[in-house]
Order: sequence, then structure tokens, then C-alpha cells
Amino acid sequence: MRRPLSLRTLVPVVALAAAALAVPATASQAAPSAGVGAAVPVASGVRAPAPVVPLTVGDAPAVPTSVAEPAAKAVTARFVVTYHGFSAPARAAFQRAVDYWSTQVTSSVPITVDATYTALGPGILGSAGPSSVWRDFAGAPKAGTWYVDAVANRRHGSQLDPSPDVVARFSSSFGNWSFGTGSAPAGTYDFQSVVTHELGHGLGFLGAGIVSSGQSSVRLLGFPIAYDLATRKGTTKLLSLPDGSATLASALTSNAVTFDTTKVRGVNGGKPASLYAPSTWQQGSSYSHLDEATYRAGDRDSLMTPKLGSGETIRSAGPITKAVLKAVGW
Repeated sequence: MRRPLSLRTLVPVVALAAAALAVPATASQAAPSAGVGAAVPVASGVRAPAPVVPLTVGDAPAVPTSVAEPAAKAVTARFVVTYHGFSAPARAAFQRAVDYWSTQVTSSVPITVDATYTALGPGILGSAGPSSVWRDFAGAPKAGTWYVDAVANRRHGSQLDPSPDVVARFSSSFGNWSFGTGSAPAGTYDFQSVVTHELGHGLGFLGAGIVSSGQSSVRLLGFPIAYDLATRKGTTKLLSLPDGSATLASALTSNAVTFDTTKVRGVNGGKPASLYAPSTWQQGSSYSHLDEATYRAGDRDSLMTPKLGSGETIRSAGPITKAVLKAVGW
């Protein structure tokens, strides 16, 4: 039985509401947008709030599962974390997740994380995500495309803004955390796995896809996030379907959305990666995760699926996740 707990990303720059913001799609249609708040032109580019991406606590596997962690690699990015209120075990587990990601992405610009350990609302395990997204800055890989803070800074060659690149908050009042270095026992939730997942979203594993009242969009305030450039249904790019249309809404809820790049196919047996696209749109879970049924607990690519069961331990990104991050600017 699924428990109604969720891990939701937080974007602190502009408050995000449950309802979507409508932005013009065509002269006669309006498409919902994944974010709330206006894009802000600044000297170095254009900045906007990023969409929310939750991790839902799902069914526990029949037996506790654990994916073997890879051998240690050299550090290729420096993360600077400001901690607030963490217990020693929680901070140690959080730092292990940070240390892992510091060997998986490469940047000459420090990646700043603001992390708070505090009591949250009922059923909320925590939240994390990029402070904002940027487009049309000096060094941007593609014009008219949003990139998360850490990627934008990497491509620009310096911090575009002094705000943290990733903001994270996790519940100090949740009673079933496992903070240890071993696999999470049955009935507990692995804190390090949760942090590793959410930092993945903060580093760019997220798109602008949304369905609201039968309409749809894969653009944020009129422009795609880098992730959206590679999403398809079959051979059809989702960005080629009209924003605000029932056609796009149907595609986004077709159980047939994929992330398709040469690198993804190269690590996935020549096939695109299946994304989570259930027939009923689940805001924050749909589209910005790998498919739960395809990459089950124990699969090497299960880190970025939308659900984490008790007793499930997955603390590393699989080859598909790494290929997706390459596509979004790493």
C-alpha cells in the first residue's frame, strides 16, 4: 500500500503554487506553464523560477534492495554546502551524497548548496532543487533554452548570481530515516538515497512538462528547459506538438514518453529511456523521472524514478541518468 508521503523540491526565489500559470501558446490557445512567476532579465541573461519535482514514497520492495555503489572516483567539481540545524548523522549522510555527486559532474565553478534540517509539514520528507533556471547568458549552449543554476554557471565560467545553486530542506521530525552507511533496513527510508535523488534534480534532471485541465506544455514561460529538447513519443519530439493542445496532453499521459539522445541509446541497448508518463498526470512526478515500472527497485537506473520504498537503497546514478545529465549541459 502506498503511503502518502512525498519529497518535494523547493524553489525559494519565487513561491510556486499548485495551479499552473497560463502563458500564451498561440493566438487562440493558452498553455499551462510548469512554473509560477515572471522571467527576470538581468545583465548576464534571463532568470526564472524552476519547476517543482517531488519524490514519492512508494511500495516497499518484497525484500530490502540495494544497488552496489561504484568505486570512488576523483573529485571533478567542488560543492560548498551551508548546513543549518542538521544532526550529526543526517549531516554525514547528506555530505556522502554531495561527495558522490562531486565525482560525477565537472565544473570549474563551485556548486553552492543551502541545506536545512528542520521540522516540516505532515507527510513531507523534504525538498530540494535549483534556485532558478537561466537562458541566453554568455556561454549558453543553445539560445532560447533554460538551464539550471549549476549548469548555467559552469557554461558561463562564473556564478551568474550569488544565490545558492541548490536549496534543500529535509524533515528533522520524520521518524523512519536510516542514516547509516549500510543498506537501509526494512521499514526505514534511506536518507542518503533521498538526498542523492534530489540533488540529481538540482543538477538538471527536470523538465517543463505539465498537463492542466486537458491542456499542456513542455515550455516554461515560453521556452524549453534543456531536458525538454530530448523528450519524445515515438519519433515525435514533444516540442513539435502545439503547446496548449489536447494532442500534447495525450502524449504526456501516454505511458510512452521517452528521453532520446545518442548517449542514452548508447547505454540502453540502442533504445531511448522510458520516462514516467502515467495515464493520469501526476504533477511533479510525471515526465521529470525515469519510469517506475521499467527501472524497479534494485535496478542500476532506479535512482531517478518517482518513488522510493522503505528498505530501498540506491545512492548512485546509473548510466541513463548520467547520459541525461550530459544532454542538459554537463
